[in-house]
Amino acid sequence: MIRRMSDGRWIAVGTLAAMAVGLLPGLLRAETSDTWTVDSTPQWKKARAGGHHLSLAEGEVRPTGKQARFESVMKTYQYTRHPKAITFKQSPVWDNWKTVENVGPKGTANAPVFLPVGKGDYWYFAEDRNGESGYSAWHSTDMKNWKGYGQVTESRWVTSAEYADGKCYLYYDEPNDEDPHLVIDKDLRDGKNRDMGEVFADPSHGSDSGIFREADGSFHLIYEDWSPINARAHSWDSPLAGHAASPDGIRGFEPHEFPAPIDERTVPLPEFGTYNHGPTGEHRFHKHEGPQNAYGDFTMIKVASQYYLFCDYDPHNKPMRVGYWTNDSLDDRFEWGGDVGKGFHPDPTIGFAEGRFYLIVQRNANDFVSPGPWVETVKARVGVDIEGDDQIDQWTDWQEVRERYSSKPGFARIVETSPARLDLASLPAGRGFQFELKAEDSTKNKSKPILDRVTLGFE
Repeated sequence: MIRRMSDGRWIAVGTLAAMAVGLLPGLLRAETSDTWTVDSTPQWKKARAGGHHLSLAEGEVRPTGKQARFESVMKTYQYTRHPKAITFKQSPVWDNWKTVENVGPKGTANAPVFLPVGKGDYWYFAEDRNGESGYSAWHSTDMKNWKGYGQVTESRWVTSAEYADGKCYLYYDEPNDEDPHLVIDKDLRDGKNRDMGEVFADPSHGSDSGIFREADGSFHLIYEDWSPINARAHSWDSPLAGHAASPDGIRGFEPHEFPAPIDERTVPLPEFGTYNHGPTGEHRFHKHEGPQNAYGDFTMIKVASQYYLFCDYDPHNKPMRVGYWTNDSLDDRFEWGGDVGKGFHPDPTIGFAEGRFYLIVQRNANDFVSPGPWVETVKARVGVDIEGDDQIDQWTDWQEVRERYSSKPGFARIVETSPARLDLASLPAGRGFQFELKAEDSTKNKSKPILDRVTLGFE
């Protein structure tokens, strides 16, 4: 049997039925989506029903006072559904650092390197003022008491360290600021190791690299590139950084293998200049227009899916300090995050230990600690419309939500998170849902609880 359509076409009834059936699953999917996500600025504005002391911009809810509140619209559905949990994600900004007294062992010199191998297994590398030349190792089980185990490298230019399969990988420059070399140590207590020699021939000078081992086991080297600046006049740092990778931390590092993670160069000029770097003589650099900020001496950590690259930050118009960059991809350009402290040459090193993050620096009276990127205090509640009359019939209690952190087993610089979430199993099923947030700036630093995304999930 055929039927004539409104546009004059003739079509079989079976085909018409098939079309109708084909449309139905799409309608059901729209009604039975397993999440309600609020992420972008338009989504936040569409979801807002009320609130105070907040701004919506760049996909985030930012408090404009000590206490802010966000009240959502009611999200309604044609069919009854049961809520499972609501999850919150904050901005990657990491500003809640607190100054503390030096956390490392006494009597050390030069740039420290911190390597948290696992819970209660923390290593610290630096020069020993009272010992042999080169870098020595200290161990702690609590980040308070340190036991020395003597020299682990003859080099005074150790820049970074990683851990893999029970072995410590210590990277050092030879000569200073040039061409990373590697020492592999199976037991830092026995005074024995294996020097692998040069692992990366850096054509741009200015290594001072940071090493990071990714979850897939690959090693990633972030290094200074001095080619666009007179590094001598900028604390031996640069506006440009490079990224090279290796499957085993030994072989395969190639210059400029990935897009530059940092590239703050200004407009290039047609002229070149030279400067002297003591260990390696005269270097040529490409001049650029106007002043340039410089960065270097890198150290990296990954928190959940977010990468944080801390470094020297030598602004052209302010005292030197720690700076950091962040991205959710290791292979693309990083975004500027902010700075920490001021008035010192940091050569920083970062790690997670004893439930806190430690940002340790050289030649400074203090180091820095943080509970993590999550900023206190965020409280939330969720309500359900059981009857389908656009009225909330039952709310959860107000509860504080926050991320929690733990070291990834077998990795020194990857930290896993338990998301900030509110379990909604106690709520009955319904056809409408609403959430409310309270964000209170309860810290004594410049950080604020900035909300980036909310996801309400259903069973």
